[in-house]
Amino acid sequence: MSAKKTDKSESTGTLLVELLTEELPPKALRSLVDAFARELSEDLRQDEFLEPESEVRVYATPRRLAVQVTRVRDRAPDKPVELSGPSVKAALDANGQPTQALLGFARKYGVEVNKLVRRQTPKGEFYFHSDIAKGSHLDANLAHKVEAAL
Repeated sequence: MSAKKTDKSESTGTLLVELLTEELPPKALRSLVDAFARELSEDLRQDEFLEPESEVRVYATPRRLAVQVTRVRDRAPDKPVELSGPSVKAALDANGQPTQALLGFARKYGVEVNKLVRRQTPKGEFYFHSDIAKGSHLDANLAHKVEAAL
C-alpha cells in the first residue's frame, strides 16, 4: 500500500491511495474499487478531512486498486465540544461547597470551578465545561482509515 498527497496548497491537496495486490479477477475489479473508494471517502468525510467540493476517482487493474480524492485537508477542523461533569448532587456537599468530584473534573480540564456551567438534563442537573477539540491530523489517521475501508 502507498498513499501520498500531491498538489499541496495551504491545508488541502489531492490524496492518492494505491493498493498493490495479487492478481484480481477482472470482472470483480469495478465492484472492489468502488466499495473501497466509498468506504474510504465516507470515513474521511465523517471526520471532516474532505471539503464539500472533494471529488473521488478510482483506478483498477488486476494487480492494483487506486483511489484519488481531491481537496483533502491535512488536519480536520477544530470542533467545539461540551464535556459533562458530575451531577450537582455529587458535586456539592451539604454546605454547597465543591466536592472532590467537582474539583477533580475542573482540574482535569484546567478550569476553575466557577467557570463551569450548571445545566438541567433529563437525568438531573449537571456541571458542564465547553472546550475546543483540536482536529486530528490526516497522517496519524490514514493507515487506520485505509485498513477499515478494506
